[in-house]
Amino acid sequence: MGNGSNILYRIHMLRRFVALLVVLCVSFSAFASSYDNAEAILVSDIPITYGDQSFRERILERTRGERDPIGLVLTGGSARALAHLGVLSYLEDEGIVPDFIVSNSMGSIIGLLYAAGLSPDQIIEALTAGDLSSLFTFTLPVEGGLLHPSGLETLVKSVVGTDLRLEDLDIPVMVVCDDLVTKREIRICEGDFTEVLLASFALPVYFAPRIYNGHLLIDGGVISLAPVDAAFEYSDTVIVSTTFYNVSSIDLRNIISILNSSFDIGKNQKAAADMKAHEDFIWIRCDVEQFSFMDFDKMGEMAGIGYESAAEKADELAGIYKAGLPRHMLTLRRGYDSAIDTATKGLKYFGRVEAVSPSYTLGICFEQNVDRKFRRFLNNSADFAVDFDYRYYGFEAGTSLGFAFDFMTPQTAGAYPMIEGYVSYYPLDNLRIMLEASLDFGHDPWYIPELYMRQGLDWVIWATEGLFDVSFKEALEYRTDFEGLDALVFSGFFDGSLSLDWFNPDMSLGYMLVARGNWLREPRHFIDIDISARFLLPPADSLYIDARVFSRLAMRFDGQGDVPLFLSDGYTSPNVMKDAGFVTPADYHITMISLGFGYDIPYSPTFGEFVIIENSEIGIYCDLLIRDAAVSVSTGVELQTALSLIGLVDLPIRIRLGYDSWANNFAASFLLSLKY
Repeated sequence: MGNGSNILYRIHMLRRFVALLVVLCVSFSAFASSYDNAEAILVSDIPITYGDQSFRERILERTRGERDPIGLVLTGGSARALAHLGVLSYLEDEGIVPDFIVSNSMGSIIGLLYAAGLSPDQIIEALTAGDLSSLFTFTLPVEGGLLHPSGLETLVKSVVGTDLRLEDLDIPVMVVCDDLVTKREIRICEGDFTEVLLASFALPVYFAPRIYNGHLLIDGGVISLAPVDAAFEYSDTVIVSTTFYNVSSIDLRNIISILNSSFDIGKNQKAAADMKAHEDFIWIRCDVEQFSFMDFDKMGEMAGIGYESAAEKADELAGIYKAGLPRHMLTLRRGYDSAIDTATKGLKYFGRVEAVSPSYTLGICFEQNVDRKFRRFLNNSADFAVDFDYRYYGFEAGTSLGFAFDFMTPQTAGAYPMIEGYVSYYPLDNLRIMLEASLDFGHDPWYIPELYMRQGLDWVIWATEGLFDVSFKEALEYRTDFEGLDALVFSGFFDGSLSLDWFNPDMSLGYMLVARGNWLREPRHFIDIDISARFLLPPADSLYIDARVFSRLAMRFDGQGDVPLFLSDGYTSPNVMKDAGFVTPADYHITMISLGFGYDIPYSPTFGEFVIIENSEIGIYCDLLIRDAAVSVSTGVELQTALSLIGLVDLPIRIRLGYDSWANNFAASFLLSLKY
């Protein structure tokens, strides 16, 4: 064989060797990967615990080795877990204080706040200081969740501080979560207090998973309803407070209910196995199993049921060691009274919690403000947008990008691109100063936008808990299409409201300056008077009568008053909506007399307990509009309701169908708002 043939032969053999080596490497890699996967599956039932040694040492410090520690297990259950507050109240009344707490899901929120030193009553006060929906934001699911608990995170940090850790708690707490990465149970006894709290209730789809030590944590209640096993690793004296679910009225043909119930099968079976394996514990079975997991508005009621359920176990609890609350815990609670009051003042006035650390939120908003809560006279569009918000102490800023919709009537239907931004400053808890501006591109030609700007001041002069409030609102609004159609409104209003059992009046007195046209010449001055009331009718207060008298008067009766009418005034005629909500139908005055009769529907149906329909009302309305000597009538049927996502984020909706004599045709209006 020649040298050339020999060289070719060697190259051929080398290629075969390399190919064989590659095959062997791939095969070994596949085998190793298969082995790793098999090993991962075989250890997936072994929990990973962080801070175990410190957890044991802290428990020993409490007992000094002289007695068996008292363990308390608080299960999840979403809103039903609020019954644990009543259980804790009863245990305190009996002098029983747990030496450690094991919890998951909503039970962890209760357990962590209690271990941080808050009393059950203080926890209720913090969570009910304002509308619970103000603590959560509907967001883009870029991180894996539809809701962002930005407000709750801020509230917790405002009350307990920004640097509190689980290792610092007087009562050791173990939070049980599950990890999407390792597929294992993660038991957390150390780490940042607020981060662990947020991870504890990260229910898939609803909330995004939280990162912890390389894990991607979700709500531990997805797998384990009652983490009893973990508690018995540290003591043989265990109290278990459960808030299980046993609603027989679920529609098991509903696709969402089928999905939820299929997960419940595994959870129930594991809970049964865990509890049967450790039968020597005191089981406080809170009688809230018929409540929906979305019933957050029944916090006080469920806490009371939890107290009664614990009282039924008085005989079994009689033998538990009773140390009572240590003195330093009582001192700590007195400090929390002030912290809770400071943290929740903003909820009372403006539905906000002051951020003690920088807070960023990327969310989705669908808002339309056409009522007295937030007056906008020159901007009536419903904005559907992605918004980015920044908050730090009394400063807030944000920007939105999306679409502005004029779809309230068939005559005004349309959508166009919009960009807006705002800056708010709260020098006092009850005082807000705001600047906002928006550009929308829905006109001809499309590249010339309409500009809307607003400066506002809102001062809540006096507010009591759901009884009486007085406020002052000032605003300067300007709108232009850059082609000569300019409008300016300056307004100042004193508003007051009173809430009684059967009678809820609202009153408003204000001044308005209006100018329109080139260079905003010849401004006009007006006085507004607005009085409305709702009367609840016995026996069940489900029937109601609404009455209202509204009048706008020109301050100079010269026949050129051009008294304007805006959509936010409440008369939902197509004539009001078609021209940016700015019409001038009278020279001297406009007066509206409104009557309504309706039924407050006491039922709150749900769709697979994912969306709940609540606060529903249906009735008839009749609005009489007097424009100088002319009279118009709008009458028809009105439906008001709210769609609530798992009871935490509300989408109020108002629909009117009827006849309007001013427009001389059938009129329909659709008003929707996700946030105010």
